[in-house]
Amino acid sequence: MTRLKILLDKNIMGINMQTRKKKFRSVFKIKVLGIIIKNREIHGYGIYKELLDLIHGLELIEKPSIGTIYRILNELLEEGFIEKRIQYKGRRKIILYHPTSKGINEFLRISRAFLTKTLIGLKLVISAINSIGEKHPDIDEIRERLRNIHNITST
Repeated sequence: MTRLKILLDKNIMGINMQTRKKKFRSVFKIKVLGIIIKNREIHGYGIYKELLDLIHGLELIEKPSIGTIYRILNELLEEGFIEKRIQYKGRRKIILYHPTSKGINEFLRISRAFLTKTLIGLKLVISAINSIGEKHPDIDEIRERLRNIHNITST
């Protein structure tokens, strides 16, 4: 393998990895913002634990590090989507994060776009599943996931 080929391969892999990390962070960024909005005020480790509970058992989702969560929190602070409040428990300093109206508006904007894409995807999945019928071994698992979605949206 030539030296140029090795350099090109490294650059291409680096770009793919960099793009993947950026996408990974942006996905978790909206999840972190949602967790803060849901809790109204929460500390960083609480966000991390709740995020791990949220993604537990899901396929194809990488587990974020605690460092990634704090980098995301700093980005959200810089963008004005959240604010922090410092509280002391004895000598221990606890930083609590809460959403701003700008953060809530951004979350709602992204949620609308996500739900629109999800509805389009669900329509396609349901019509395709119905046309497959009972022939495929994975059909029951997919139908179960669709029932889970139905149960979540019915409550």
